[in-house]
Amino acid sequence: MAVQLPPKAPFVADPIELPDGRKVWVTAHTDGSIQFRVDGLPYVLTEAYLSGNPDKDKAYLTISPGKQGSSAAHNYVEELEKKNLS
Repeated sequence: MAVQLPPKAPFVADPIELPDGRKVWVTAHTDGSIQFRVDGLPYVLTEAYLSGNPDKDKAYLTISPGKQGSSAAHNYVEELEKKNLS
């Protein structure tokens, strides 16, 4: 059986470069979904607001590189140490 690829996204924004060199990409798809990609893993979802009144509320997501005591915190510290040793 052939693998079906998702339809080509109608909108792909140029990457946004963050002050520390990481990049963020935003892609909108024809089904209404929005995809966010970010360099510098690992991340954890620390806050999400995805419902409410569509006429006055906005959706937002907050991701963190594991600094809030999550299980990703250990990996984040290891990655920083690797960068400092390079």
